[in-house]
Amino acid sequence: MKILTIDTSTSIGSVAIVEEGEIKGEVTLNLPLTHNQRLIKSLETLLRITKISFSEIDLLAVIKGPGSFTGLRIGVATAKGLAFALKKPLIGVNGLDTLAYNFSYISYLICPMLDARKKQVFAAFYIVEKGEIKRISDYYSIFPEILLKDLRRKTIFIGTGALIYKELIRQKLKEKAIFPPSHLHRIHPETIAQLALKAIEKGEKTDPITFVPFYIRPSDAEINFYRKD
Repeated sequence: MKILTIDTSTSIGSVAIVEEGEIKGEVTLNLPLTHNQRLIKSLETLLRITKISFSEIDLLAVIKGPGSFTGLRIGVATAKGLAFALKKPLIGVNGLDTLAYNFSYISYLICPMLDARKKQVFAAFYIVEKGEIKRISDYYSIFPEILLKDLRRKTIFIGTGALIYKELIRQKLKEKAIFPPSHLHRIHPETIAQLALKAIEKGEKTDPITFVPFYIRPSDAEINFYRKD
């Protein structure tokens, strides 16, 4: 099965084709360009270099959130349009789940954190239970100081938020804070594909018509709208 993965949830945007757990091709960019400027060109480049056509894609998997509001809208809208036009199944994958999924061999508490701007992070807590990643908290949009307030366990921190607030985390948790190598702080296409396949196996389906990004909190535009007299 050929899976087209799309991630526009952070400043690092990626598109890839994953088949049987292996990447056939990947385009990842961390440039001062909007996802609107680079996503379609990245897709065109990916298909050209892999010599795979849209018609050969069996499944589309997109990071649905949380993350950049504008980035998520662009990625989800593109995935929805492709799924609808190609009549291919679509699965939305949570970015925090994806980051945590890489640590199924860890005995510590797992805390993926993504930068949420406004001095906040998107975060959740996970543990490994019987070899499987299990989320044990809600998804949060929260100030890191509050998130860390009552944390006493040895915890591995991952993601853009963990890197931004690394010193704060170390001050609060001392030796109980663990940070993995830099390459494990980003979302990888293979993991997006694996979680999408797991969702398919469970019988989950995403309707491209009604599918919307998972923001956790309302966007500034929504907040300002409701503040109007």
